[in-house]
Amino acid sequence: MNVSSARWLAGAFAALFSLGAPAGTALQECAQATSERNELLACLDARLKEANKSLNAALKAAQQKIEKLEKENRRSVQSAFVDSQRKFNAFRDADCSWQSVQAEPGNAGVEYVKDCQIRATIDRESTLRAFADDRTAASAAPAQVTVEPSPAWQAPESAAVAIEPPVAAPQPPPQVPIRREVPPAGATTAQHGVEWHLVKWIVDGAERSLVPDSKVTIAFDPTGKVSGNASVNRFSGPFRFGADGGLEWPPVGFALTRTSGPSALMAQERAFVDALRKTARYKVAGEELVLESTDGLVELTFAR
Repeated sequence: MNVSSARWLAGAFAALFSLGAPAGTALQECAQATSERNELLACLDARLKEANKSLNAALKAAQQKIEKLEKENRRSVQSAFVDSQRKFNAFRDADCSWQSVQAEPGNAGVEYVKDCQIRATIDRESTLRAFADDRTAASAAPAQVTVEPSPAWQAPESAAVAIEPPVAAPQPPPQVPIRREVPPAGATTAQHGVEWHLVKWIVDGAERSLVPDSKVTIAFDPTGKVSGNASVNRFSGPFRFGADGGLEWPPVGFALTRTSGPSALMAQERAFVDALRKTARYKVAGEELVLESTDGLVELTFAR
């Protein structure tokens, strides 16, 4: 183990136990089993993938139970069930993103966000399993669909509950932490409710054309929330500007509405969100806002 890894691991353990993290969490177990930060994140990714897989099975079982009850002339709750799953994606993003504050200075805290996601996913699975269990009193089943939300990561096979996954969590550049100083004048202008329209889009050094008559926008709220139109759907999430030109997005990705549209616009939307989350620096020049990746391969230019 190199010196930096040893220092990071010591800091991680100190933070975990000083903050009173519950024993046996995925973060504690992975930290005890690994000696490098990348190994820890890989361990947490594997745990989250496993939890999501189990959750999807529970989600399908719950849907089958609902369908069975509805055939017995119970009240229809399919639309409410679908809506609760969609809304939980945004809820889990918001509820877990702030957990990164537990990290030591200089660490983006992705491990704390992932640990929160794993715990929320396991809790949701437990709720759905209890509902779907045939031994559960049938009279209580419909009401249990509306318990406090937890995430549904993948869409089940049934078209009746077509739930798309939230945007995959980006890996923030560990060497470009966003400072907490007051941003310069250009950044402040970008934050204060101005809606910027995408006018130029470069990926891998090549300019990409926008679909004719399409609209891609972004706006920064002074409270620290970013939102906009990705082509068809609205996206939102927290952000942070740094005085040194750094830009930080939510480590768990953006929340998106779930409206379908023409295939060309949907493809553009996916590509835009992917490009946006790769940006890590900003600059404001006159009437233009430019967001770019640290390697310069992605550049998004917006105008007022």
